[in-house]
Amino acid sequence: MAPRKEKTEKATADQGTALIIEYLSTSHLISSQLGSLRTADLCREAEATDISANLHNKVTKAYAAKVLKELHESQVVAGKGAGKQWVYHAVQDPDDAMSLEDLAAMDKEIADLRETLANAKANEKLMRANLITVNATLSTEELRSSVSLLELEKKEIIARLGPLKSGNVKPVALEEKEAVDKAWREWSRKASSRKKICMELWAVSTEEMEPGKTRKELWEELGLEGDE
Repeated sequence: MAPRKEKTEKATADQGTALIIEYLSTSHLISSQLGSLRTADLCREAEATDISANLHNKVTKAYAAKVLKELHESQVVAGKGAGKQWVYHAVQDPDDAMSLEDLAAMDKEIADLRETLANAKANEKLMRANLITVNATLSTEELRSSVSLLELEKKEIIARLGPLKSGNVKPVALEEKEAVDKAWREWSRKASSRKKICMELWAVSTEEMEPGKTRKELWEELGLEGDE
């Protein structure tokens, strides 16, 4: 069963006249905002049938035709014949039409806004890329952890430098330093000589090896230290 259409409440005489005037005035306002020198072409022209339909039959076609004729005769609205029908529109003020200068200014403002929007989108894209790069390297928690470790290391270094700054550490005498350097050079020569003797003995003792075993494997098997 088809749904039952709700009955539209008809407007009173005063309400109907006000609705028709408001309809034409609103149409004229919307057209004027478009800002063209041909305002008459933009302003919506309407017949009684159109007005009745667009007002959802709050006023009948016959009532709309009667009121429009009266308003036209009293010059509240403008109208003209179109064949057997009359079309009406709100009376237009020439000052409502925008000048060429106004249109040029509006076009420039629109162009500026579009450029600003494009720059903002490009900046947003760059910032998002930078954010992805930052997140891919170190997270906030990792950065905080690194800062904490560096702070701890800084405190340890300062603590070790404290005695040096206060002069509590006894400086090494030149004679003592020279004696240590001399001992180091002497023991280095001895270590080099002993290593040479050791390697010569190793070479002699490993001339005959078990089949399939290398000197390096034997060295590691015996647990010897140093280079083979």
